[in-house]
Amino acid sequence: MPIIKKREIEMLAQMNGEEIERFLENLPATKDQIEGLFDFLEMKLEAQPCNHTNRFTMQYVMQNMMDFGKVSGWLSNNGGYCDCKIVSEISVPWTATFGDS
Repeated sequence: MPIIKKREIEMLAQMNGEEIERFLENLPATKDQIEGLFDFLEMKLEAQPCNHTNRFTMQYVMQNMMDFGKVSGWLSNNGGYCDCKIVSEISVPWTATFGDS
């Protein structure tokens, strides 16, 4: 039976200060860039419905010269398979932990 990796984002609420610091250090981008992505996606998805791809994510990552492979891999591993899932599955628990920065 394969081992299912627990999504990092689901564990945020149980992390202590040191664990959160390590979590942030291991992100594929800075905390500000990740939060900027969430804001960008929310703005874009208010104007246009999700087409169940990462089109807006790709646009933001490229505009900000981030590593798309690393960012999209991390997002996918945490349930963000498309732009709307990134908002619902990752942004929501992120905001519950870090608040609106």
